[in-house]
Amino acid sequence: MKIAFLSTFALDANMSLVNALRQNNDVYFFTEALYEVYNFLDKKKLTKTISKGTEVDQLERFRDLIDLDKTFVIKGTRNSNLIKKLFISYQIHQYLKKINPDVIIIDNSMLTYFVSTLAFRKKMLLVVHDPFLHSGENLLVDRVLRKIHFSLIRQKILLNENQKNEFIAHYNYNPKDIHSSFLSVYDFLNYCKTNESVDSENFNILFFGRISPYKGIKFLLDAFVDILSTEKYPNITLTIAGSGNFDFDIEPYRKYPKIKIINEFISPENLANLIFNSSVIVCPYIDATQSGVVMSAYAFKKPVIATNVGGLPEMVQDQSTGIIIEPKNSEAIRNAILELYNNSYLLKTMSQNIEKLYFSGEKSWKSSANRFIETLENIQ
Repeated sequence: MKIAFLSTFALDANMSLVNALRQNNDVYFFTEALYEVYNFLDKKKLTKTISKGTEVDQLERFRDLIDLDKTFVIKGTRNSNLIKKLFISYQIHQYLKKINPDVIIIDNSMLTYFVSTLAFRKKMLLVVHDPFLHSGENLLVDRVLRKIHFSLIRQKILLNENQKNEFIAHYNYNPKDIHSSFLSVYDFLNYCKTNESVDSENFNILFFGRISPYKGIKFLLDAFVDILSTEKYPNITLTIAGSGNFDFDIEPYRKYPKIKIINEFISPENLANLIFNSSVIVCPYIDATQSGVVMSAYAFKKPVIATNVGGLPEMVQDQSTGIIIEPKNSEAIRNAILELYNNSYLLKTMSQNIEKLYFSGEKSWKSSANRFIETLENIQ
């Protein structure tokens, strides 16, 4: 099967998914370099509107995961520059017509691929990363583009099972048109790590990702301050890493030496090293769908403490690959952290469970890709 994968992300889930899909299929991968925070590609280094993967130095180290001869990087422009955006979309469509794919996977509702969406919508599968928009991120332009793409592309696939029925009911879709798969480990991070030894002296707690109201970061910070107040855990630290604006006053937390706040864009290299040197990752989200944060943590077999929202309970198996807690509950976060701090055997067992389940088991990329293939075969 000849597959075109149209993405606005590159170095996270899609690179691994493309790698799994191309084992038995002919896969062409398109991605857009627009905001570096989205896919870590610097568009300033691109000399052409559409560059082949072999011409993009930043992709060279990922040659084992994607076929650079069948990878194309678009030098993106913002939606506000509508004419240029649509012209680029037209140029991309000319590439796609030459490739003439049997089916197309598209993972976004951007204007980047809009011309192709109009022309090839009947052979498209839309990956719906967020079945419902997050709190504080319900922007008008996102809603409009999302509505247009939802109406044009009938076949959709979610990346968790938990929200499938609610998604169908909310939009009144035919259940036959809505499918599901799942994320697996973000392999690309292993190509970015530069540290070779883990900081074993400290118990390092890590939150990473875009700073946004729905992430529930204040609940984590309050939980950690409560732990520090006991003065019983001298080797415990917390790092908050990511770009974005806090929806609360962060300054009172900066005075604690054991809290490190890195409020900036985190490069793949720094992210990989932060995860590698952590003991546990915390996702204190107020609402969620699935989470690339969890799959990034699992790339280094790090257990995750996550809230019982969206698809997170599918990704974090309670007491097996991490701990599931109720949202908006600092005490629950505190107790989960201390449970793992005080039980190194449980921490090690969780790491082993992650390896068995996600690297070679039923949650591997091979299993995820098989679900995509089953859906795509019905579209042809």
